[in-house]
Amino acid sequence: MQPSRREKTMGDFAELKGKTVALLGYDNIAIEQAKKLRELGIKVIIGVREGWNEEAAKQDGFQVFNLHEAVAQADIIQVW
Repeated sequence: MQPSRREKTMGDFAELKGKTVALLGYDNIAIEQAKKLRELGIKVIIGVREGWNEEAAKQDGFQVFNLHEAVAQADIIQVW
């Protein structure tokens, strides 16, 4: 049986399993990236400057930290 598209995609991200990805910034692109990573079972946290889409990230169900805290907790960092 052929692997499903989700299984193929997860295979591409297997090395991220059990890791924490911090997205620094929460604009339209970061929002989509964060949601996709979460759908793949990857832990995502958001790092923002105070007042910069903090509430939007929380409403989307992400843990939100200031930039320094997010970097300290992350295994992998993406800047948006």
